[in-house]
Amino acid sequence: MAFQPLKRINWMEISGLLVGIFFTVAVMVFVLVLYAKLFSTGMIGVEEYRLHSTFEKAFGLRPGTRVQISGVDVGQISGVEIENNGVRMDFVIRKQYQNWITDSSTVFAIRDQNMISARVINIDVNKKGRVLQDGEFLPPGQAQDIETVLETANELLGRVNHLIDGVDTLLVMAMDTGTTVGALFGSRLLYDNLNKQLTRLDEITYSGKNLLHKTSYLIDTLNYRVPDLMGKVDVIAGDVNGLMADLKPLPQKVDTLMGSVGVMVGNIEQTMGKADNLLGEVGNLANGLGDFMDATEATLQNADDLMTGISNMWIIRRSMPSKDSVPFMVETLW
Repeated sequence: MAFQPLKRINWMEISGLLVGIFFTVAVMVFVLVLYAKLFSTGMIGVEEYRLHSTFEKAFGLRPGTRVQISGVDVGQISGVEIENNGVRMDFVIRKQYQNWITDSSTVFAIRDQNMISARVINIDVNKKGRVLQDGEFLPPGQAQDIETVLETANELLGRVNHLIDGVDTLLVMAMDTGTTVGALFGSRLLYDNLNKQLTRLDEITYSGKNLLHKTSYLIDTLNYRVPDLMGKVDVIAGDVNGLMADLKPLPQKVDTLMGSVGVMVGNIEQTMGKADNLLGEVGNLANGLGDFMDATEATLQNADDLMTGISNMWIIRRSMPSKDSVPFMVETLW
């Protein structure tokens, strides 16, 4: 059996395919390495939340500066803006460290390695307090780096310099007898005034002791006299209570008396009404009598006129006596 010769591979023909496979593998490796790097640095695949704070200065701090807790990277600065009262810092923090940061924590700038290393943000955690939520304010603290230390030391030295100047001025004034301080130290006036004040203090102490003795005597008097006084007050209170008990039925009796007076006034009103009616009837009777008298007087006048007419008749006049006694009798009877 004869063997056929193997076909030779034309590498020129498959070189393009090999280049494509190699390039694809290289791209896949690069993507995997980039993803691992981004995941390890917290750029992707990590839950985050935001906090903000306000610093006086932002020297050496910019977006991307690391945020640490006890040297461990937990986030970074996402933004820096100037505000009226300082510089606003926005932080992006990993969600897994949220329970460590409370409203009692503080944030400040520090150099994590040495005096010349880059500045980072450190959060001084405190488990006490409320856990800060997304978007809340993180209280700032004093920066703890060489710049802040030197600035604080410079301010302290300035204050010490002012203090030394003040002490030097005071010493010059004390040595100069022409000034008030120098006159006090250069004469016995200060000591005399001090002795005088001590004497007055001794007098005040003596007066205070006398006042205390008098107060003690008064307290003793009150202790002995007040019980007797309270006993008398108790007796008076008992008498007043008895008097109030005696006076208690008096309002009822007054009410009864006022009721009787009211009944009597009612009876008097009824009697006055009857008397008024009687007077009305008497008035009517008097009016009737007046009318009767007027009618009687008119009748008599008519009778008198009749008699005068009759007497004027000539037949009657001749038979009438010269002296008439009838009018006298009538007037006498009337």
